[in-house]
Amino acid sequence: MPYINWEYYSSLYSVVPEEEFDRLYMKASGKFDVYTHMRAKNFEIAFDNDTATDFQKQAHTQIQNTVCELMNALYVQETSGMGTGITSVSNDGYSESYKITTAAEKEAQLHAIVKNGLSGTGLAGAL
Repeated sequence: MPYINWEYYSSLYSVVPEEEFDRLYMKASGKFDVYTHMRAKNFEIAFDNDTATDFQKQAHTQIQNTVCELMNALYVQETSGMGTGITSVSNDGYSESYKITTAAEKEAQLHAIVKNGLSGTGLAGAL
């Protein structure tokens, strides 16, 4: 059972184009499963919306939104070329300086998305 589908993603976000959705979903869900040590996947397998408690419904929504956020971050990382962080901006003549982001920094960004997204659910484990 997938965490999200195109309809769910596109109802909330517009960063990832539809033609990139399947590829980025596979990449994001794979990382998500590794980061959560399959806790979220096992939760989703057992999840039944009809019998779920309010807490379980909230955790389900957090899982879905976190996967969407991971997809957004992966897309930005892939398409930005130089990195995602602006280190300085000058308003006179407008210029921006970008920091080249290392692979470790990009991975840390993805870890932070999962940790923050699943906060309070117990599904993030010891990230």
